[in-house]
Parts: sequence; C-alpha cells; structure tokens
Amino acid sequence: MVDDLLFYIVLAVAIGVSALFIGLLIYVKSKMPHPLLMKVLSTLHASLFGYETAMIELIGSRGYKTHVFPKVIETINNLKGENELIQSVVDAKTSKEAMEKWLEVLRLTGISKKAQLVEKGKDTYIIEIPDCTMCNPIHEVMGDAKGICPMALIVAAASAFVSTDKVPVISYSRILPTGTSTDLKFETAKDKE
Repeated sequence: MVDDLLFYIVLAVAIGVSALFIGLLIYVKSKMPHPLLMKVLSTLHASLFGYETAMIELIGSRGYKTHVFPKVIETINNLKGENELIQSVVDAKTSKEAMEKWLEVLRLTGISKKAQLVEKGKDTYIIEIPDCTMCNPIHEVMGDAKGICPMALIVAAASAFVSTDKVPVISYSRILPTGTSTDLKFETAKDKE
C-alpha cells in the first residue's frame, strides 16, 4: 500500500503536469492564426485581381512598371537588411537571377515549395507557382476570371532591381486549382513605344 503523503505528492505532480500541458496547448492555440484568416486573405486576393483587371483596361500593362513595381521594390528595399536572401534579390546581377532569388523566398516561406521560373526562350519565361498556400479558396471562387497572380507579379517586379533597357510584359495568369502559371516576356523599351 502507498503512503498517503506519497499518493498526494504524485497526484499533485500529475495535476501540475496536466495543467502545464493544458496551458501550453492554450498558449499555442492563441498564437495560431484564426481559421478565418485564409478566408480574409482570399478576399484580399480577389480584390487585387479586380484592381489588376481595371488597371490593365484603363492604362494598359505599362501600369505595372510605373505604378505597381515601384511599390513592390520599395517594400523589398525596406526588408533587404533584415534577411540575407532578400538582400540577394536586391544585389542580383540579372533580371532572371533577381526573380529566381524571390522564388527562393516563396519556397523558403512555404508559400509554394515548387515555385519556379521556366525559361522558354530569349527573354521569355513562365512563372510557375504550384501548390500555393494562398490559392484556397480564391481560385475556386475566381473560376475563369482574369487576373495576374500577386505572387507572380512580385516575382516579375523583382526584376526591376536590375537596370536594363528591357521592360517586363506580364500576361494574365492561368488560374489552376492549386496554383498559377504566368507568362512573362522582356521587351526592349523602344519596342513598347
């Protein structure tokens, strides 16, 4: 038979460990994003597609170069000292290298583990962002609506860190159930005038 004192000590320790475990679970749950977060982000995603379509209809695709890319570049510039990988985007020697470095950021953060830049010919690429964490449920909601994947847009914007006479011309993304595929071509600025 177990002594009463030993019994109560073991019982107190067991209750204490259980309380700590429950406290840990409550703490971890409080740090997790709310289940509605992805739904809210999806509506943000949808609004971006709407703005993009309106911008292209109003001022054409050059609006990315003059209005969207500078804001993306400004934000990346603000982050460059905080992370070596983001610094490598800023320090890239070619547009392709800058875009590939940003795709590394997408892979490292888990946004898309298989994101890649596929070279299709001289100055022509496909930005592939499969298995994107941001696609659910927005791609289902969008259906066949036009839009450019915001992640692909940021990848293309990263090319602006490299000074060149070529301008990026980005096409509407092909919206896939779990990701996107976006054509990107660099054209000489004179060809665009």
